[in-house]
Amino acid sequence: AFCAELMIQNWTLGAVDSQMDDMDMDLDKEFLQDLKELKVLVADKDLLDLHKSLVCTALRGKLGVFSEMEANFKNLSRGLVNVAAKLTHNKDVRDLFVDLVEKFVEPCRSDHWPLSDVRFFLNQYSASVHSLDGFR
Repeated sequence: AFCAELMIQNWTLGAVDSQMDDMDMDLDKEFLQDLKELKVLVADKDLLDLHKSLVCTALRGKLGVFSEMEANFKNLSRGLVNVAAKLTHNKDVRDLFVDLVEKFVEPCRSDHWPLSDVRFFLNQYSASVHSLDGFR
């Protein structure tokens, strides 16, 4: 319920200053298009390597699972970006949580990531994107 509420508040049209009964529950198409454009992060090898370098530099010495994160960065990044980019299709929106568990949560769980490391990683992952050309 908490996740659904956050999605409604942040990802739907009309969520701001609306009453629940008159709110448009469709996901913001511009937001979804922005997510789709993230595919370049994993399609361009140089950009993927630069993003990995930025994240790893920022997190070196701060994560207990640094070596696992560094070794699996490309797979984790592909998983996150591909899940986000597919949200323009209704079926993929329905499968969002299943896909996130399969592509991100389970790999982190199998490497025994503590929640604090997941938070550090996701925060740095998203923050470092803004340092890349085309995402500023």
